[in-house]
Amino acid sequence: MKLKYTVDNNNQLLLKSPRSKKPLKPKGNFGINKNNQLFYELNESPAWHKQYTLPPRITFKGSWRLNRNHDLELILDKNRDQFQGDILTLRGNIISMEQDLLAFEVKSYGHDGLLHIRILKLDITLFADEANQICFRIKKLKPNIVVLSGYWQINNNQQVIYEYEKTGLKTKTRISHAITFRGFWQFSAANRLTYILKHSSDSRFDFRTQVETPTIYPQKGLIKYRLGLGLKEDKIGDKLITLYGAWKFSRNLGLIFEMDYGKDGMHSIELGADITLAKNTVNFSLKSKEGEPLGITVIFTYKLLKSLDAEAFLRLKKLGKDSRIEAGLKILF
Repeated sequence: MKLKYTVDNNNQLLLKSPRSKKPLKPKGNFGINKNNQLFYELNESPAWHKQYTLPPRITFKGSWRLNRNHDLELILDKNRDQFQGDILTLRGNIISMEQDLLAFEVKSYGHDGLLHIRILKLDITLFADEANQICFRIKKLKPNIVVLSGYWQINNNQQVIYEYEKTGLKTKTRISHAITFRGFWQFSAANRLTYILKHSSDSRFDFRTQVETPTIYPQKGLIKYRLGLGLKEDKIGDKLITLYGAWKFSRNLGLIFEMDYGKDGMHSIELGADITLAKNTVNFSLKSKEGEPLGITVIFTYKLLKSLDAEAFLRLKKLGKDSRIEAGLKILF
């Protein structure tokens, strides 16, 4: 028999047949199976199951989303057991989005009056869409993409954090929450800045950007990018990202940008370059590991270059005299 399903403010399932006046509130708990489907495990007596002809576990089919309050919702599909468009809202908090998992905390009070806490986990892949918004794709289901509609920032450890507010169910006050995406930056192309998520197999943020400072003097140790947020018809605005680090020379005379990620330690980005020797400067036109131009030129004065790495300075001087190519780096005159 087809039933109408809802969830009360206590995260307990309510079910009602079209002919009944009051919904049933069976004992049980929500969970998520290996196919990312929501289920409700009933904890009722055999006599109760016989009376209402309900299975021990009710599995729901539909599409996941986050509502404006960042509660987890399932929009039901149409089948013989459920009505299309019914919404099951699980009230709780996102506690983590690491290791390709969304962990969502759900609290409820059972019929015994005790507080029960469950962590529901969805298998996901994180990515950034064309509007530079953070999204996740839920695995093992039909295309089910969820956009995180709040704002993301970079914290003091140069890691991406997502911030949002929730309205407390009882207090009705706004409470701020933040999710940290631990990872490392990579320079992948002139119009793209990539954030590789730590402990994830296939999650990454490929942000569409433009270089704010195409000419860099290494004393400052920073790179600036500008990102557009939101679609053209619904533009949120621009975001300026500043990445801090120290410039060093690699063994093959490329450059290394070494960044400090706080508790996650130091992480280096190795870059190729086309090198131009001028009268008093050495100019490095940066390339990614794949050889893509980054639209960034790092300019060293001879004096600074010699003070930072005398050996690299001498090697570059020698290359300039001999007009040779060494270690895949192009010397231009």
